Amino acid sequence: MSKTLPDIEPAFRTTPSYAAQLAQAKRFCERWRADQLFRQELEDQPEPTMQRAGFPFQREEVQPLYDVKFRGETSLVARRVQALHQEKRAWRDDLRKSMRLTSPGLDAWRRRQVHRCTWQLGPRNAEAIVHPPAAFELSRGCSVGCWFCGVSAAKLKDHWLATPENLQLWGEVLEVVAEFTGPAGAYSFLYWATDPLDNPDYEQFCGTFHRVFGQFPQTTTALALRDVERTRRFLKLSEQHGSPLDRFSVLTLKQLHRIHQEFTPEELLRVELVTQNKESIGAQSAAGKALSKLESEGAHATTIACISGFLFNMPDQSVRLISPCPAGERYPDGYITFQEATFADARQLREILRSWCDLPVRLRREDRPRWREDLVCLPVEDGFRLESPRQGMEFLGGPAMEELGRLVGDPTLEELCLRVPQDPSLTILTMQRIYEAGLLA
Repeated sequence: MSKTLPDIEPAFRTTPSYAAQLAQAKRFCERWRADQLFRQELEDQPEPTMQRAGFPFQREEVQPLYDVKFRGETSLVARRVQALHQEKRAWRDDLRKSMRLTSPGLDAWRRRQVHRCTWQLGPRNAEAIVHPPAAFELSRGCSVGCWFCGVSAAKLKDHWLATPENLQLWGEVLEVVAEFTGPAGAYSFLYWATDPLDNPDYEQFCGTFHRVFGQFPQTTTALALRDVERTRRFLKLSEQHGSPLDRFSVLTLKQLHRIHQEFTPEELLRVELVTQNKESIGAQSAAGKALSKLESEGAHATTIACISGFLFNMPDQSVRLISPCPAGERYPDGYITFQEATFADARQLREILRSWCDLPVRLRREDRPRWREDLVCLPVEDGFRLESPRQGMEFLGGPAMEELGRLVGDPTLEELCLRVPQDPSLTILTMQRIYEAGLLA
């Protein structure tokens, strides 16, 4: 007797029995999001528009995917697409919350940055950031030149090629990073203010990364069409080596149409198309090159920076310790640089990272806690209130909490324990929780 398959199957990091239908529905969503004329024609002449575009659906089957006012029964294909999106969100959320780094100091620091970003970016924007522990640039600059580049990439100068010497250093650098990140290092990636496919040896560097971390790095590229056969080979290689997904940045509607011509829906089922063309629904992040333009249009400053950890430029053999923040005059590219250095070899890199990761997990009695510069502390009855431009929180507990809010900023932790009228252990516990929540500078 044949086994009946469920209507909804896992579809992220595995292939469901209805992959062909799901891939077509995904492609419909991409077209609808990116193409203003398609959206209008779909509204005016739904059936002919679907037929001309080659989508094998009735309008009511896909309408729940784009019409927030739809109140009918959700079709099976729409439920399958929604289930895939939910799988991806659950994976992302679990990764952000459960990721732990080998270095206790670095791990505690990263968790403080996650909490800080929630305050500074707002919960909705912050939830989209996973905070992987590292990113690696394999070129100097980028050939694409997107006007909206969120990290202000410079023009392409040169590449770090896979010479025997570079490959040896590359493997050693990854091994050092793994000492501090542990398995979480597998979620690092090999680009930043660069496009990975600019580097002709990108696949070789990915292979070494897989050897060290057991997983292929996730790839986002705006150069999917520069060499279609290379891109096709790379997608197969990435999937075979366990990368959960890859992304294409789509800069124009013409690019989207050509991507849809060159690649079958099934080939792109695990590839997210990030539609950045002017007709697309949704704005670019107000950061980097786009900051001044989008700020003038009233957009909220955000960030595309997503790591809380080490940012490497391998051609320069440089490394920085960074974390996301709202883009602005002080941090135009949407991230804070806490430390930076250059290294000659893996031994020197290990010493640099060791010194950076020697961070206190707990407040020490000689520390002078002070609020982050973007926070305002206001007295309220029975305590105090911390406010940022995005949100606020009250800390209540009677006269002792009122005094604590008034004093934070100059005294040491030991002095706070002496001056706040309560059991010192309660003051220490309160300040430790505030520290872990990323509220202190």
